[in-house]
Amino acid sequence: MTKDNEITALGEFNKKFENTYELFKKNLENDEEVGASFAVYQNGEVLVNLYGGYRDRDKKNKWDQNTIVNIHSTSKGIVAMIVAKLIDENKLDLEKNVADYWPEFANGGKENIKVKTLLSHQAGMYGWKQPIDETDFYKWDYVVDLLAEQEPYHKADEKICYHPKTIGFLVGELIKRVTNKSVGKNLEELLNSPLKTKCFIGTPSAYHDNIAELISSESLRKAFSDPTNVDEYLITAFLNPANRTKTANTAEWRLAEIPAMNCHSNSKSLAKIYDFFLSHFSNKFISSDTFETLTTVAVSGDDHVMKSPMQWSHAGYSVGGGKLFGKSSKAFGHTGWGGSMAFGDPENGISCAYTMNLLTGSMLGDQRALKLVETIYDVL
Repeated sequence: MTKDNEITALGEFNKKFENTYELFKKNLENDEEVGASFAVYQNGEVLVNLYGGYRDRDKKNKWDQNTIVNIHSTSKGIVAMIVAKLIDENKLDLEKNVADYWPEFANGGKENIKVKTLLSHQAGMYGWKQPIDETDFYKWDYVVDLLAEQEPYHKADEKICYHPKTIGFLVGELIKRVTNKSVGKNLEELLNSPLKTKCFIGTPSAYHDNIAELISSESLRKAFSDPTNVDEYLITAFLNPANRTKTANTAEWRLAEIPAMNCHSNSKSLAKIYDFFLSHFSNKFISSDTFETLTTVAVSGDDHVMKSPMQWSHAGYSVGGGKLFGKSSKAFGHTGWGGSMAFGDPENGISCAYTMNLLTGSMLGDQRALKLVETIYDVL
């Protein structure tokens, strides 16, 4: 906290971000939100740390500064930092084949898929060919072995196809093979514990009492029932298995490690972690060369799963992000199912995160988050 920060019942903010506070407050009052948090760091300093509303559908339990929530694919940006560390330490090499680290992955004609191809969503492994259930995600070896055995959906580097669910297990197994530790353990040791944040993949039961309940909005329910949205790419990538908030609200889901989609955190923690990652030149978490390689555009073009032009980095970051990631073309980060997002902007030294429990049908930029980010950049 600095002397320029205003303290309120909804957290703190630097006085020049009064409009950010007012918009956040308004969203809570007019039912745009049930509960949410929004945070901004700049060069190690907290500019905004807002939180409020309720963490349950019945609005009986307040969302406080320590409340965490499932952030879905926003998880991927955190996993990418672990990958960055391993690449920087020469434990992973972008140019090597995945099978060099994970021999079983060579099955099904995948022996020549490079690490960089997998990380940038070009490996053709964006879904399981065998029908599976959400609860299969609790059985790491089972879902990973299925992926190791199957053939890709297309030749490597032939198409860009976002891997919404599989990528966590694929990259997670790579991390496990290299470190002999799970993704969650690496997250705890490399980022969460040193930074004293609340960011977990495999959330300890001690934190479950202050996890916000996920709530599906009508727009979320409609998003995947619109026939114009549904094709074989979407069915393969998103609907085997489908997401159910009911499952994601269980203790079993929270305890499991599902790296692409079940990190539990809050905005202050996410923004602090991105701020740390941006500050690599001073804290030496990774070298500047590694940072540059992994946060700039590696591939761009129409993504067949996302139905949109995408720019992916070699670590799996979405680069640019339009207005959602501010005004810098160098900003990088990730969005999450239902509206969450976190990004870093190296040009302005800004890191920003938004989390909430009311899930909307947006895939590439929730309007609540976008408008909050705009209020930040209007002042910078």
